[in-house]
Amino acid sequence: MSGSSFVVGQPHFGRYTRTPAENAEAVADTRADLTSAVEASPGDSAGAAVLDAAVDLAEALTIAGHEDEAVALAGPAVLVARETGRDESLRWALLVLATAEHYADAMPAAETHFREALDLARAAGDRVAEHYTLHHLGRFLVDAGRTEEGALCFTACLAIREELGEPRAESTRAALAALTDAS
Repeated sequence: MSGSSFVVGQPHFGRYTRTPAENAEAVADTRADLTSAVEASPGDSAGAAVLDAAVDLAEALTIAGHEDEAVALAGPAVLVARETGRDESLRWALLVLATAEHYADAMPAAETHFREALDLARAAGDRVAEHYTLHHLGRFLVDAGRTEEGALCFTACLAIREELGEPRAESTRAALAALTDAS
């Protein structure tokens, strides 16, 4: 995988990327998952499976650089999660929507959705959603020229990632190092 590049002043600070082949495979896989969920027999978990598959596809589309398509998919997923009371799905759908909006340059909407995702993660005690949201919010803030706020998000994210033994702590350390070097 291509990974992330943390360069202050370069657009999309630390945006995660894949190779074109990896992107094509991820999008195809998540499209297949969504199709399977839609075609599955109705049951108690059918709606949840469709919702979660839609969020996964929106994430894959964002990574592949298809932000507008991701926003078009994640926006309705947020509404469905909200209307059906699927709180965990809502947290992740908001994060995916905010990330897609960030990279589609819909900055005010992105910040609103990042903040809501973070508030909901904290209220639920969902440390995993919290650290992911903090990391993505940090990237957003750096891109918005608010590097001090971004560094605070990365610092909080790193503390959670270290506490959880999360391997992605290295990515957060790299972001903080880039911000420190730019100071």
